[in-house]
Amino acid sequence: MSREEDVQEWMTYAERDRRAARHLLESGDYEACALHCQQAVEKLLKAGIVSQTGERPPYEHNLWKLAQAIDGLTIPDEMADKLASLNPHYFGSRYPIGIDMGYDEALARELLAKVDEVFLWLTKVLNLPTDSTAI
Repeated sequence: MSREEDVQEWMTYAERDRRAARHLLESGDYEACALHCQQAVEKLLKAGIVSQTGERPPYEHNLWKLAQAIDGLTIPDEMADKLASLNPHYFGSRYPIGIDMGYDEALARELLAKVDEVFLWLTKVLNLPTDSTAI
């Protein structure tokens, strides 16, 4: 089994991104916080795919497409809204896309709260391993 096919490896990386987002929020780097929020959920979804398939997840950054790749996952509207609000920050925080994303402390806190809610929901629904020491 390669590292890309190991659920725990993906969970560790997801938790690292979530932890990084918290540190970046506290240091005032709100754009980087937003990126790590998106990345944490992306890696969490990839852990779900690996858990289900035993194979490397797709090279994809779109959270909605990753969620749809998990067989049998029913996404409540509330969670779909959270995924949709996190999704644009993969590009919006990294590239000059010509749109003011409004990165400030309030947005960063909001995004991090959404990440925490997605983590709670998805780890429970998919029975993914959790490691509280990683966060």
